[in-house]
Amino acid sequence: METFNLGDGLIVTVVAMIVVFAVLASLWFLVELVHKLVGEPAPATTAPIDREEASQPVLLDRGVDEQRAKAAAIMALVAAYEAHPAKKFEIIDVTRIK
Repeated sequence: METFNLGDGLIVTVVAMIVVFAVLASLWFLVELVHKLVGEPAPATTAPIDREEASQPVLLDRGVDEQRAKAAAIMALVAAYEAHPAKKFEIIDVTRIK
């Protein structure tokens, strides 16, 4: 039985690395091909909402800081996402509660 020396180990390592990178490159090519064939997903179409009927009159409070209002809305989204991380959230209306 022959011995397995350092040179043989280096050859096996190089060949194995070439095989791994060839498989990864072929998988990458396959993913790109499927992406080109399928394309981008179409945006979900929703029924248009008549905003004039659905919206309520908003009283503007000049004492409200816009940056604080944006920060409050973002924090509400973060809190909602932490409660249900699998769902997607969207800001539809911002109402100040006193």
